[in-house]
Amino acid sequence: MCLRSFPRLMLLVALLAPPIGLTALAASLPQSGPAATETGMDLNARTLSRQIHEDGAEATVRTLDTHRAWPRLRRAVAAGWDGWIELVPDLIAHTDDATARQLRTALRQALPRNPHAVLSVLDPGNGPLLGAGALCTSHGMPARWAHDSMRAISAEHDIHLTHQVNDCLAALSASTAATGRANSGT
Repeated sequence: MCLRSFPRLMLLVALLAPPIGLTALAASLPQSGPAATETGMDLNARTLSRQIHEDGAEATVRTLDTHRAWPRLRRAVAAGWDGWIELVPDLIAHTDDATARQLRTALRQALPRNPHAVLSVLDPGNGPLLGAGALCTSHGMPARWAHDSMRAISAEHDIHLTHQVNDCLAALSASTAATGRANSGT
């Protein structure tokens, strides 16, 4: 390298170093504030279950709110994933009304996909949050949902879920009879 090009090389390094350094610094900072998305939290059913057990459901609900992780949890529940569905009864009692409605809708969506898991979390006392009257209704669901749900529930033969099966089928029958058909989702 020639001695004459050395000042030019130093000038180039001096000009490029701050933008490169700032870019690296910005990339290493954690996300916070309004820009945070649901990916800001390492969320899986096992971790969430452990957090509920260790910190309590109320603290876990606050964490889910802070990290905006409810959409991911609802998608997993609606997909019918067992581990996620099992978490709903612990969480729903500590959520606001809007979140509770969304969790019930996710459970409704999961009903034809995984009736055993959904019926397992159904309140056998027919309570207002997770009872058959609140969950096994075609309100807001596509027309085909009621038929698919009834077929899936009727195929469930777990003796421990007999009451939940009967309650859910009765609620679905009443819901579709009241509207004449399943709600179109509007």
